[in-house]
Amino acid sequence: MLKCKRAAELMSLQQDRPLTLPERWQLRLHLLACSPCSRYRQQMETINRAMEQIRQEQTGKIK
Repeated sequence: MLKCKRAAELMSLQQDRPLTLPERWQLRLHLLACSPCSRYRQQMETINRAMEQIRQEQTGKIK
């Protein structure tokens, strides 16, 4: 099974590039079993949404 450190690396990589099919499955399985990593992913998504909103506000492109 994937270790938490590798799961965090994959979540970070996912911000820069699409994950390969094996990476996606490994991460998905890990997140089903690991609630701390699932919370970490939710936090990352919240931060990304907030940053996107700030970018849109700065460029005047509010959705």
